Amino acid sequence: MTTDDAAQVWALMRDFVERHSPRHRLRQALGDGLAKGRSKVQVLLMLGDGPHSLSDIAEAQRIDKPYATAIVDQLEQLGLATRTSDPDDRRRKMVALTQAGRSAVVIARDIMDEPPAVLAGLSPAELTQLAAALGRLAEQRRPRPD
Repeated sequence: MTTDDAAQVWALMRDFVERHSPRHRLRQALGDGLAKGRSKVQVLLMLGDGPHSLSDIAEAQRIDKPYATAIVDQLEQLGLATRTSDPDDRRRKMVALTQAGRSAVVIARDIMDEPPAVLAGLSPAELTQLAAALGRLAEQRRPRPD
């Protein structure tokens, strides 16, 4: 396979992901305020696993602390998260989901976990081949920059 072949496959992959992105369904289900920014949904999903500090959110999402604070401010304004002092270190703020936030996480996970319908049109053999190829690519993850 040549570099041109790889570029063509990459273009097809990007096009497929873009055309079948759950963004539109997320926006419909959760509203523009939440679904408009990818980072907000990612932070919401992260908080679905339990409370986190603003520093933890920034580090895990690979964003700076002021941006993490802005995202949490927006989640609070939407009634999806609350911020409290850490009982072990009152200088540190912890962010947790509200009941509405927990409900939004369930909806978002359901939408994001549902595969595009077109995948059902592939044969079991094609799905096996695709899974094997994607598995090999996933094993070769690019290291995170420090």
